[in-house]
Amino acid sequence: MPIRSVPTLAALVAAALLALGALAPAQAQGQSQTMFPSPITVTDDSGVQTTFNAPPQRIVSLNPGHTETVFALGAGDRLVAVDSYSDYPPAAQQIQPRLTTYPSVSIETIVSLKPDLVLALVERDDVLVPLRQQGVPVLKFLPKDFQAATEEIATLGRVLGTPDRGAALAAQMRARRDAIVQAVAGAPRPRLYYEMDASDPTKPFAAGPNGFYGQLVDLAGATNIFGDLPGDFSQVSAESVVARDPELIILADAYLPYNAQTPALVAARPGWDEISAVQTNAIYAIQEEYFAWPSPRLADGLESLAYLVHPDRFAAAGGVQLSTKDGVEPYCAPGQSPSFSFGFQALSEALGPSMGQPTECAHADVASGDTYQQTTKGLAIYRRADNVPSFTSALGRWALTADGVVEQDSGRSDTP
Repeated sequence: MPIRSVPTLAALVAAALLALGALAPAQAQGQSQTMFPSPITVTDDSGVQTTFNAPPQRIVSLNPGHTETVFALGAGDRLVAVDSYSDYPPAAQQIQPRLTTYPSVSIETIVSLKPDLVLALVERDDVLVPLRQQGVPVLKFLPKDFQAATEEIATLGRVLGTPDRGAALAAQMRARRDAIVQAVAGAPRPRLYYEMDASDPTKPFAAGPNGFYGQLVDLAGATNIFGDLPGDFSQVSAESVVARDPELIILADAYLPYNAQTPALVAARPGWDEISAVQTNAIYAIQEEYFAWPSPRLADGLESLAYLVHPDRFAAAGGVQLSTKDGVEPYCAPGQSPSFSFGFQALSEALGPSMGQPTECAHADVASGDTYQQTTKGLAIYRRADNVPSFTSALGRWALTADGVVEQDSGRSDTP
């Protein structure tokens, strides 16, 4: 059956945003004009009410998504500390101190900064209680789905004295979501497996039906093969993944610090060659930050996922228009095949077909300076510290040294 004609994504989003009005630059850093006519009381996701008599001026963010949102609301200049993973927008990388939050954060350090607002995204309230006991205003924003994320962005806008900006950001995100839903309406819903962590490939963590991950799968027009899990995510057996035979596999664990997964590693798992997605090479590595943080870029994550699920629905629009990170797209544009950089080209020429083709645009890790390039056969990494590009696949590991390409630890399955 031919696919019915649908409006392009660009047209749908444009129409929705025209009704919303133009927005100011999303990453404004200067002092913002605030609006705060009366005290504002907020009930956060821990059920605690906090009243603000004036817009906070000394903010500590303990989550990269909240850091990004503060900048998007035009209040980045009020951040006096962020967590060590906050790297977007680029201005966030300059904020000091950078706080270690795992396994716990220093209460003493936070209190010494004299914040008038701490933003947290934690399941448990262990850290929040002692901060509140010290008289520090804390807002726990832990939204469970896309809609809740937009609502809390709008709420934070009111708290920071930028209610118009917060409302506009939230409305823009919802308009982009609605455009995606309309674009994929009526399309077949392929079976999709969203892998969150396969440190143990025999018992990977999979996205369930709720939360950011599972709900994005549904909004993007796919069927989550683990839509029957009781929670937002859970460990599942490798055998159950094979039995449910996904047509697409999304890897949110491609850049984990340990046991990062690649399409080649997934395809090499025992029995997984029977899976439809493996047989058709429909295995995609994603940058998890676009899918796991309650920030404005959550809409980018949804759009990129929808494009992977239904590229035919967006071909006329030239693909989705994603926000860049330091000038790098989270996916290559349709038809784009970037050349390898930082020695990847020489590595590719030496390894030949075993290197595979790029499956996404390369990006850099801000903290280490390392550059990553996912390919159809594995993961290439350029490590700034020793200036060595290396490549890992299910079959082996290689490094480009002064002596040429050297094979190392053949057969190992972890990343360089």
